[in-house]
Formats: sequence, structure tokens, C-alpha cells
Amino acid sequence: MNKVIKALLIGLIPILLMLLVAVNVGAAGFGVGPLNLEITDALRGEEYQETVIAKYTAEAGESQQCILKLNAAGDISEWISFYNPSDPTTPIRSINAFAGEWTYIMVKFNIPEDAPIGTADGTIYARTTPPESGTEGEITVSIQGTVDVTITVTGTRILTGVVDSITAGDTEVGYPLRIEVHFRNTGNVVATPQIDVEITKDDAAIDSDTFAETKVKPGKSETISAGWDTDGRELGDYSAHVAISLDEEVIATEELNFAILPVGTLSRAGIFEELSLQAEAKLGTLTKVQATFFNTGQIDTRAKFIGELYCDNELIDTLESEETLVPVGQRDILTSYMIPEKQGDYDIKGYINYEGKKTEVKEISFSIGEASGGHSFNWLILAVTAIAILVGVIAYMAIRRKRGKPA
Repeated sequence: MNKVIKALLIGLIPILLMLLVAVNVGAAGFGVGPLNLEITDALRGEEYQETVIAKYTAEAGESQQCILKLNAAGDISEWISFYNPSDPTTPIRSINAFAGEWTYIMVKFNIPEDAPIGTADGTIYARTTPPESGTEGEITVSIQGTVDVTITVTGTRILTGVVDSITAGDTEVGYPLRIEVHFRNTGNVVATPQIDVEITKDDAAIDSDTFAETKVKPGKSETISAGWDTDGRELGDYSAHVAISLDEEVIATEELNFAILPVGTLSRAGIFEELSLQAEAKLGTLTKVQATFFNTGQIDTRAKFIGELYCDNELIDTLESEETLVPVGQRDILTSYMIPEKQGDYDIKGYINYEGKKTEVKEISFSIGEASGGHSFNWLILAVTAIAILVGVIAYMAIRRKRGKPA
């Protein structure tokens, strides 16, 4: 019997160690920031917006994806709603997080009309949970991060702002004059700066326009772009008198000189920064292909993504985005679409055509295979069973020794 027990122990110990290693005990890391959010001079009935960031890390062999459950507590819990930045109109209670990547969460604070004057406190909670498709029997420890929030509600409406700069450059006939205003909202309510533009040539007024469409949240800064159409205008030198006002009070003015030049005078340049999929590609599902273009030239530039879709090295489709006018010095995402219709290894290769010029070719690859299947094996149950057997053997040996019989 002694030899049998020893054999059982020798056989069970390595199996037990293997099973314990196979069980994920939640060694993943998780962090949320900022640690504190403070909104001062909040006004009843107004909405304020902040961004919370989170980062999930996983070790080798652990799930590379988790779901963040979002909630709030405290005085302000009913004032808070969460959104995915890609869809700022649909409230969410959870969001997917991928290991090693920053996850951005838009948080909106809607101050009730009857909110008490004074300071209100609360806490935002983000808690990791395994994805629904997690491995059966996997043990995952949930990790929670918190952000403390303080909101000071005041009864005084403050509408103020600062204009840091007003700029414009030369343009070509048929391309808009781009006037850019950098505005900071220093008040406690949403501000909509009004931009009044008067265009003159040879000291004679020839056109005027007003722009008042961009809303700037309290405490935020925006670069507001106003465009003047140059179609049919004469070539030559012009001036633009620009006035910025809030609630009919002028807060800044600027006199800008510019020229309308023949087409082709200003250089076109751009960088194809990134080619990516908006989400994981799935069989038979419409998927967005996103090409990021950065206009580094001297004028607004029309850009279009052109690509090819391969499956197992065979060309199966062509991709093309709509042509988009990208303002000088800005980035834009050129979107095209695809529907993977069969399993295999996919490649997307493409470039951006801007005003007859082409960027370098970029490529991304992904695979679509069969859904995981087969017989599932519950490692947790097997580990518990092995432990029970080992405990039983040890208990049996102790009883035999107590009775004075050889084991």
C-alpha cells in the first residue's frame, strides 16, 4: 500500500501544479485617471463634460480584453452619464478595454435645475470584468478604479472667454479662405462665440459673413474655423476684418491681409498616418476601414483613400472613401467599408490620393476563422478534484499511522 500511495503522490503533485498554473487568478493590472475631478462655478441646468481614461494590462496567457463596468455613487450619482467618445449621444454602462491600450470614457454632468447651491461630492467607479467569451472555468479577479468628483454649484451665470489668436493665410481661387480663432471658455456656461467677417479689396467692402455654430464647454479651448468662399473672385490682395463677440459684446478684433492666388500656386503635402479598422472584423459584418490623413501643405487639400482587399493573397474587392476637403494643418479620417464573406487571412493595402498626389502604401492584416468550438474542459473543476484526492490520501495516511499500522 505504501508504494501505491507514494506513486499517487508523485503522480498527483505535478498534475496539481500544472492545473494551478493553468487557472488564471487575475494577475492583470488596471488604472484609472485622473484621481480627482473638480468642476467649479457649475450652473444649474447646464451640462459639463470631462474625460476619464483607463488602462488595462495583462500578462502572457491572460485575456487581452476585458469589459469595464461603469457607475457612480454619492451626491452627484444621478447627475452623471457615461459615453463612448465615438458616440457621444448614446449613454453606456460598460465599455470594452484592450490590454495595453488607453480607454477613453466621456463623462457628462447634468446639473439639475433644483440642485442645491454649494459643494456636492461623488465617486466614479470603473470595474474590470471578463468578456462574455472568456474561457470556461477561468478564475478572474475583478479590479476596481475610482475617480473622486467635486462639483461646486453656484447661482451666478458667468459668460466669459479669451481669444488667444486670430489667423488666416493665402488661398487659391476656388478654395475657401480659412480663418482660425483659438478661443478659451473662462466662464461656467457653454459659450458660442460669434465671428463677424468683413472682406475688403482696394479699401472697398465686397462681402461679409457671420459664423456662430461652435459651442465651447466651460473650461475648454477650441480652434474655431470659419471659411469664406472664393469661387469666382478676382485674383489679388484682400483684407479681412474679424470681430469676435460673446452675448453681443466684442472681446477681440483683428485685421488680416491675404491673397487669392492662381490654382497650383501653393504646395500640397500630406502624411498617411494610420490605416486601421474601427472594430474587430467579423464574418458577414460591415466593417469600417479608417485612413488618417494629416494635411501638412499650405492649403486645404481634397483627399481620398484608395485600397484593395485580399483574402488568402487573392484580390477580392477594391475600397474607396469619399473625397474630403482636409483643412491645412489638420487631420481627418477617410472612411471606406468592407464585408468579409469567407474565412481566411485578409490584407488591406492602400494609399491616399490628394490633389493628384499619392502617399506611400500602408497595409494591415487580420484573420477570420471558425468560432471556437470543440469540447470545453473545466480546469477549475479538475483542479479542485485533484486537491480533494490529495487531501484524501494524506488523511488516509494519518489515520493509518494513528492506529499504529504501517501505511
